[in-house]
Amino acid sequence: MVSVVIPVYNIEEHLRQCLDSVAVQTLGDIEIICVDDGSTDSSAKILDEYAEKDVRFHVIHQENAGPGSARNRGMEEAAGRYLIFLDSDDWFEPDFLEKMVKHAEEILADVTICRAVEFDTNTGRELSSEWMLKTNRLPDSLTFSPRDITHQLFRFTWGWPWDKLYRREYLTEGGFFYPDLPNSEDLSFVFLSLAAANRISVLDITLVHHRVNRSTSVSNSRERYPEAPYQAIKLLEMELKQRNLYTHYEQEFLNWAMDFLIWNTASMKGKYAQDKCFSMLKEVWIPEFHFQSRPIQYYRPFTGLKYMMVRLLPQPAFYGCVRVYYMLKETFK
Repeated sequence: MVSVVIPVYNIEEHLRQCLDSVAVQTLGDIEIICVDDGSTDSSAKILDEYAEKDVRFHVIHQENAGPGSARNRGMEEAAGRYLIFLDSDDWFEPDFLEKMVKHAEEILADVTICRAVEFDTNTGRELSSEWMLKTNRLPDSLTFSPRDITHQLFRFTWGWPWDKLYRREYLTEGGFFYPDLPNSEDLSFVFLSLAAANRISVLDITLVHHRVNRSTSVSNSRERYPEAPYQAIKLLEMELKQRNLYTHYEQEFLNWAMDFLIWNTASMKGKYAQDKCFSMLKEVWIPEFHFQSRPIQYYRPFTGLKYMMVRLLPQPAFYGCVRVYYMLKETFK
């Protein structure tokens, strides 16, 4: 019924918690495809151990090629009616897949989305996570066509795949794949798959525990590869245009793209990365998307910047927010 694809790279400390939470799912008709992306710790050994004990586990070992490649490889091997991509440092409620599949089957949805809660690795506490799924931006029904929310599609949820159950046939027939980027590769996949869907449905309960503040996570590669988010957004723009979807979502896309690039720049912690992002935002990214060719009224308030300025007020990254604010003020004066 469900193919669970888990990309794995050097996550030995948290891997067993993830795998155990999938193994005990109340929905038994699943295959668990674990793609070891060239791990150098004991992750590969742990995966092989689980595969020896449970026939539902299938392990693929490949040379390190990044999370996008690992997810694509797992998707190629998947045979289930539904498909979900799970991160190897997260864990899930025991009835996660059963509830998601039941809802998807009843609604006949291409994409089914649930709530998640953040878990802070440093403190061992759950964080307030209502912001991760903004149901107040949806129409009256939690089942809808993306055309019903053309001005909210890119901002009612986030560009990660682990809270989204896909109808596998929809993905294969649509030719969706993850690009080869060191980070932000999931942005173009997730938002394109939402924009092209016929029916999306939200199951408004918390079923996923998402780990944050882990020092070796992929998200921390933003400082090493600060241009990857921009590249992901450009790929999404290109795909939307090729599929004749861009005109339907142009204003929403540009609002989201500006907001995300602002957030990406303002939240960079390393001085070199922030300087590079700031320069690229001012000299390349804003001109490339022609943001300034439209009146300021075309854009909603820069919610990402406001959020960062409030949340990071006592932290060094607050400087990045102020810096971006004055640059934008000059751009749109």
